[in-house]
Amino acid sequence: MLAEQALLRGREVGPAERQSLHGWFPVSLQHDPATVWWRFLGGQRFTAPFFEDSLASQAVQDRRVCTTPLSALDDLPESVPPAAFIFHVSRCGSTLLTQALATLPQCIVMSEPPALDAFFRLHHRHPEHSGGTHTLRRLVAALGQKRHPAERHLVIKFDCWHLPWIPFVQAAFPGTPIVFLYREPSEVLASHRRQRGRQMVPGLIDLSRLADLVQRPGALELAPGDLDGHATRVLESLYRCGLEMSAASDLVLMDYGQLPHVIWNGLLDILGMECTPTELATLQARSGFHSKHSGSRFQGDPAQASAAPSPPTPERLDEATRCYQQLEQWRLARSPG
Repeated sequence: MLAEQALLRGREVGPAERQSLHGWFPVSLQHDPATVWWRFLGGQRFTAPFFEDSLASQAVQDRRVCTTPLSALDDLPESVPPAAFIFHVSRCGSTLLTQALATLPQCIVMSEPPALDAFFRLHHRHPEHSGGTHTLRRLVAALGQKRHPAERHLVIKFDCWHLPWIPFVQAAFPGTPIVFLYREPSEVLASHRRQRGRQMVPGLIDLSRLADLVQRPGALELAPGDLDGHATRVLESLYRCGLEMSAASDLVLMDYGQLPHVIWNGLLDILGMECTPTELATLQARSGFHSKHSGSRFQGDPAQASAAPSPPTPERLDEATRCYQQLEQWRLARSPG
């Protein structure tokens, strides 16, 4: 991936120059030979909206990279156990959630680290690769290495197209809560119309596993340049996959409309996190600002986002909306009281 390659620009450090992998974070994986690419962050906390933003904020002269065999994942410093994994359908408040949790000094928050995307691509394209569960556990441990005394909880947010991998993640980390965020589909589509995510532009992201899992029989070929048609099909796949995963697993369902109050009125307890009054006030204050632009207060989406777009064809968004409504029924049925 080009994005991963960009993050690996820096002075390459050989084994003789580094004493350990403390402060180094995996960025990408290579299949043959089995290799891990790393970036050095030292004690810098991951407080930016996305993993890649934290790396991009590092001064160019301070950027260092290295490579190791995959087996080096077994020789890591102390790590913090995962408290939660976050999955989502995109543009539904997941970044707001991680940004709020990142204010807590006891939390290590990794938002869409590209090493996990590289791992899933590796195992999708090379299913013969053995030891996948062990590798995932060690990658998570590398992302959650403890660098500050207060750190006790690790939260990882996955990319939206990683939804099909929920059973794999659950098998590797049984008992770790999985939070699934979603939103009314027309509002998600409206957000992508304003600024399209990579997954909403054909060919930029490998969505084959998502498509393989939720094929729609008899689907017509989209016209060239039909970005809304592509986005609608991606959303349909995401919602259908999320619904299937929720039916088979005990996920923590969360709707966009519950944010931000659900973070401190329920979620912190579910995740076993405690915070002081000062920490809670800081978390609540951060939730009042834009998730991706921390200096701007969030004023809500533009007015047109609340209105469902006029669908060019009758089937547009119908299936995603049906799945959304079913998810909401399940969420409300599971709510106490």
